[in-house]
Amino acid sequence: MNRRILVFLSVVFIACFASSAFAAPKVINYSNGNAPPVFEPIMNRYLKTSYLVNNLFTGLARISKDGVSELAYAESYKVSDDGLTYTFKIRKDAKFSDGSPLTAHDWENSFKHKISPETASPGVDLFLFVKGARDYNQNKGRAEDVAIKASDDATLEITFENPTPFFMDLICYYLPYKLDVVKANPEWFKKPETYIGNGPFRVKKFDPQVGFTMEKNPSYYDAANIKIDEVNFNFIDDSGVALEAYRNGELNVNDDVNAEGIKSYTGTEELKVFPRIGTNYLTIHTGNVPDARVRKAMALAIDRSVLVKDILGQPYLPAEGLVPYGIHWGGKEYRDVVGPLVKTDIEAAKKLLADAGYPDGKGLPTYRVITMNGQEDSDAAQAWQAMWKQIGVNTEITTHESSVYWDIFDTNNWDLGRDGWTGDYDDPMTNLWLWQAYREGPEKDARWYDTPNSRKYDELISAASAESDKEKRYNLFKEAETVILDDMPIIPVWHGVEPILVKPGVTGIVKSNIGHIYFNFADIE
Repeated sequence: MNRRILVFLSVVFIACFASSAFAAPKVINYSNGNAPPVFEPIMNRYLKTSYLVNNLFTGLARISKDGVSELAYAESYKVSDDGLTYTFKIRKDAKFSDGSPLTAHDWENSFKHKISPETASPGVDLFLFVKGARDYNQNKGRAEDVAIKASDDATLEITFENPTPFFMDLICYYLPYKLDVVKANPEWFKKPETYIGNGPFRVKKFDPQVGFTMEKNPSYYDAANIKIDEVNFNFIDDSGVALEAYRNGELNVNDDVNAEGIKSYTGTEELKVFPRIGTNYLTIHTGNVPDARVRKAMALAIDRSVLVKDILGQPYLPAEGLVPYGIHWGGKEYRDVVGPLVKTDIEAAKKLLADAGYPDGKGLPTYRVITMNGQEDSDAAQAWQAMWKQIGVNTEITTHESSVYWDIFDTNNWDLGRDGWTGDYDDPMTNLWLWQAYREGPEKDARWYDTPNSRKYDELISAASAESDKEKRYNLFKEAETVILDDMPIIPVWHGVEPILVKPGVTGIVKSNIGHIYFNFADIE
């Protein structure tokens, strides 16, 4: 094991057992891989950052022990007759983790700060449903026209542009910040004394290279029900090292389970597999791979079942489209209703290349594939490389540290890149709106805009946003998904699940359907 990690864990253990002569504190030692790209919520758009943030902050609602949303800092709410305006009453005992009052004005001000064009937060997707938010974010409107308003310390009103049936999921992620601290210190999130949240835990110790220690937040509204004293996030960038640490008892929760871990613990109570509404895919730089027939041929050449079962050894589901399992259409799975929109067909792939003027791949460049340097990422990239070779498409693979990987998408020095998205709510919109042209996200990475199909896609998603009839709305999503996969600026590869190892005696670990982990219901027997 990395020496720094051993030192970090040793210090944690010594501190834990020395803190009380009568009862050892309840401590979770946890790892979910390498360090997050960022550590603070305002600039967050990353799953691993969310693991930290969602234990340090809590919204108007939170994820319950059953994995669904329930009221948290809002004690009640009412909805207008047209379904567009929600009025929340904030708990009178609401406080930040430093003990200072937390009011409806903090929610309003934090919301507007995050979506401000000056802040340039990349993670404003959830906020753009609010009336006036998109215009303000894009420098086309004013902050005072954004329809989130505190009428007093205890009352917050939010109005949406269109019906938003998944709103109670969204408000779990509307997080309040102590803005005077944030604005006074651009590096507020690097010190425990200035990293002020409102969640079940607060920051105790932080080393960006080694780990992150949280302790129970006595100012949390539900502090009486928090059983865990400390949670130690250990940054271990090798899943094999993490597995060994778990086996040795240095970790009691391991969220970076490799194929060996799956094989070793299958059939035991320690391996728990949670559903996740996410899809892993390859983003294609359509400016560098301009022919949709070539892109579709590369998609057809991937044998997803072989990849996830035989090569990665993970319980992932082979992708059948962009929308994953776990998204529902009435009482059925959306994916089952729509059916598979991607498949494996080597002969069809070869024909597409020939039709495009590249029989057996002749005349095509060697495409540059980028991925992160984790074992699973490398194994997947090598598998794709071999599968594409079967149809005559040659590739070269470059791996990068996670800290710089996502910046490469802003350059033109790549052709295909390992990517993925985990949704935020049980609705196809959470996956499909990513490629609308107005966004500065995946569609920009793929350079997929101003084509007949991308324009058609925009129209369909916009129509679905405004449609209140659920059946019509979902049929618009189905058509939009078909349109984008006919052009293939991205190649869906697998739908996610969340395998996790938990030691006997550790109970109450919650994984939501978007993959976030929560320790506020946890206990150690």
